[in-house]
Amino acid sequence: MKGARAVVSSDVTFSGHLSVVVPTRDTSDLTVQCLAAVTQAAIGMWCEVILVDDGSRDGTADRVRVLFPDVRIMRHDESRGFTASANAGLREATGTVLLLLNSDTEVRAGSLHAVMDAFDRDAALGVAGAQLLNSDGTPQWSGGRRPDCWWLFAEASGIARGLACVPGYRRLRPLKRAGDRDVAWVSGAALAMRRTVWESIGPLDESFHLYGQDLDFCVRAGRAPWRIRILAGATVLHHQGATITRMTGTVNRHAISTLWTDLVSWSAKEGGTGDARRAALAIALGARLRLLGRWLMTPSVARARRQPWFDQSREISAALHALRGLPR
Repeated sequence: MKGARAVVSSDVTFSGHLSVVVPTRDTSDLTVQCLAAVTQAAIGMWCEVILVDDGSRDGTADRVRVLFPDVRIMRHDESRGFTASANAGLREATGTVLLLLNSDTEVRAGSLHAVMDAFDRDAALGVAGAQLLNSDGTPQWSGGRRPDCWWLFAEASGIARGLACVPGYRRLRPLKRAGDRDVAWVSGAALAMRRTVWESIGPLDESFHLYGQDLDFCVRAGRAPWRIRILAGATVLHHQGATITRMTGTVNRHAISTLWTDLVSWSAKEGGTGDARRAALAIALGARLRLLGRWLMTPSVARARRQPWFDQSREISAALHALRGLPR
């Protein structure tokens, strides 16, 4: 992998210039995999790659400097957080299209070309997301409609996850579809934007902790109005949750306390105190239902799985407590 080039040939197939921004913190192995995939996918197009090392202590920057000499490295001596790091990289990017990538992603072949082609074809396209895939290649949630109270209740209660296990449900509501589709927001794990969108409505809102900044940015872009789409031709493997393994309070690869409080914060930003209260109530009711269901199911849980089951229940209880502590 040594000597792999991240800025590749002058044999440009599209009119635009792509900038890829990858924030990272203590994810050295994942970051190397991410950059290797970007390097391969960028062959035949102008592409600059910017790595924002957010105070890593695992030698990420030194390793990338050796393996990918063309990658531009920005380093923070102390951690400033994901969103601040993303903004720092996006400000320095020079491309006509800017792609924000999580360090726990791997871009599939042809995906970067598909992104540039989509922006070339459609002048109204402002933000585009990739079809995300789990580590086993199955489709992952990549974006969707604007959250409302029912959506928040379903997320917190686990109903949506439970329905996905019902035979035939995913045939009726597939995560992966044949063509591009318009949505209200796309995941920040692989979020591409036209430079003019970034310049007019950026930056990402740094008041959000881990979640919500992608949702907020897309909603603002849609209001501008720009089209928001998930591109079927752009696929990205996302090792979801791999960057937050050092955090406590993770359930199903999400830091749920942060997720729920960020969603309430987004509701407050969008609709004020009343919307925030309704969002918090919907999440709290869903969380209580989730805890009740887990309590009722505990006798049927295999003994070997009891401790992880109890640990997740405690995390849900802690997240519910954190939600109650939010200012109203």
